[in-house]
Amino acid sequence: MQLSFYGAAGEVTGSCHILTVAGRRLLLDCGMIQGGASPDLRNRAEFPFDAAQVDAVILSHAHIDHSGRLPLLRTRGFRGPIYTNPACRDLVRILLADPATMQERDAERVNRKRAKSGGKGHVGPLYTLEDALDVLQQVRTVSYGVPVEVLPGVEVTFRDAGHILGSASVWLTLREGDLVRRLTFSGDIGQYDTPILRDPEPGPATDLVLMESTYGARLHRDRAATLEEFGRILRNAKRDGGNVLIPAFAVGRSQEILYELATHYDAWELADWRVFLD
Repeated sequence: MQLSFYGAAGEVTGSCHILTVAGRRLLLDCGMIQGGASPDLRNRAEFPFDAAQVDAVILSHAHIDHSGRLPLLRTRGFRGPIYTNPACRDLVRILLADPATMQERDAERVNRKRAKSGGKGHVGPLYTLEDALDVLQQVRTVSYGVPVEVLPGVEVTFRDAGHILGSASVWLTLREGDLVRRLTFSGDIGQYDTPILRDPEPGPATDLVLMESTYGARLHRDRAATLEEFGRILRNAKRDGGNVLIPAFAVGRSQEILYELATHYDAWELADWRVFLD
């Protein structure tokens, strides 16, 4: 058994890990690299492994830093199944279409500028919308709490991670000859008592935990303090005749903000506001 790290190690983006058991290769997530130095060049670089030799993929959740290079994995030769839960399947269909469409537009704009200036060469997108739709045909869904053998000697159980809709931590039971090991891949773990979502679900004992640490060095403050600040910002903006711009780029946070606006509609006097979501 061997575990290799090809992303989200030494950084918190581009989740991508390969688990080799009994000669079979299981890829845990295949995320896009976001931020840092030259992310576009890094995303376009060849995978440090042969995509065609990957036997199956486990997708923990739909965020692009965990799912965003799945279409690229397919265009470079991967034809195996992608296992995730039904809600994640539905959400990743929407999220993968977004970067694909943006990349096509960006490539078109660059090529148009080059043509006008007499430049040579053609820039293509990292992958197209068609590529994003094609890879979805490889998705196989498994409900939370249902063990499934995804490869010989590899049994997987998804448990609710409470991070976004369809997010999961992954419990794996691995068998290689007489050797049996249990591995937990956390994915991204949500906070307890988050609106809309269930709390993260614990699992059985495990031999090894593979856990990302995006907020590992931070202590989250009490939710009540955050909501008090939210209401205060709206009241101050109303008093000063201003607007409030919230850069809620992540799908889960946007959902939660809309929920809190609805819940505190009267207390925050939102009848006087117009709310737009981009």
